[in-house]
Amino acid sequence: MEPTRPADQMLRRQHGVIGREQALDTGLTSKQIRSRLETHEWVSLSTGVYGTASSAPTWERQLMAAVLSSLVAGRSAGVLLGFERMKRGRPEILVPYSGNARSHLARVIRARHFEDLETTSVNGFLSTTPAETILTLSLREHPALLERVIDNELTKGRLAIPDFNPILDRLAFARQPGLRSLRRIVGERAETSYQPPTSELERLLYAVLDHPSVPRYSRQLPIEFRSVTATVDAYLEPWRTIVEGDGRRWHTREADFVRDRQRDNEALAAGCVVVRFTWKMLRYEPESCLNTLVMVGRQRQMT
Repeated sequence: MEPTRPADQMLRRQHGVIGREQALDTGLTSKQIRSRLETHEWVSLSTGVYGTASSAPTWERQLMAAVLSSLVAGRSAGVLLGFERMKRGRPEILVPYSGNARSHLARVIRARHFEDLETTSVNGFLSTTPAETILTLSLREHPALLERVIDNELTKGRLAIPDFNPILDRLAFARQPGLRSLRRIVGERAETSYQPPTSELERLLYAVLDHPSVPRYSRQLPIEFRSVTATVDAYLEPWRTIVEGDGRRWHTREADFVRDRQRDNEALAAGCVVVRFTWKMLRYEPESCLNTLVMVGRQRQMT
């Protein structure tokens, strides 16, 4: 077998990218590598990283070039893992804390516990796992984005709250940015997290609904849709709006997710909208809940 063939096979597997050590391992010599660069068959993408001149400069090629000696992390890992609303941008990679933190190909994130990170292979890339990826996202992303990502991944069954246990244990004494928010978000979704009594949740919800800006409403009203019968927390007939207070723990929400979405869809088909407020929203942001509801009502009156 000619030494160039294994190198070509590796290039095809790696989006047209190969590292110098990889090329040598396939049987190419330093002279042969230099010849391919001089004849412009290969181009230098970074120190010790080459690409075929004929391969398009795709996002995958740039990412592969950046991660040959590192891990895909952050938003790039989110894209590979299929996180919703993650957009392709400058590749983000994770390297040991003592490693080279410079790259013109990617944004570099340094990790003190690099050897302890959980990894997974996605489309030929070595990436951080969903939980580890969410950790790196917490370094600079808003908590609302973390909540959305975690809830989506939990719902799809691609993530479990215990996945965060080794990460949070590993960083028990760390003070890195975003870690406090991540601990709170994970804690709120644990099975042992606080679940408000129904009476408390209803008290907070009805306190918002009793405001003069809100029309009269019916409490605990049974509504029969085309294929679903449900009792709603409140129904505002002038606005054709259903209001629900959600104080369930995550694992309960997960179990009821399909049923709730089916009911919401049935309500929409019947000309109603559903507004949901969590216990935390009602407890700490009642004015924001009221403002949202009033804006919904105004829009409903205009249609």
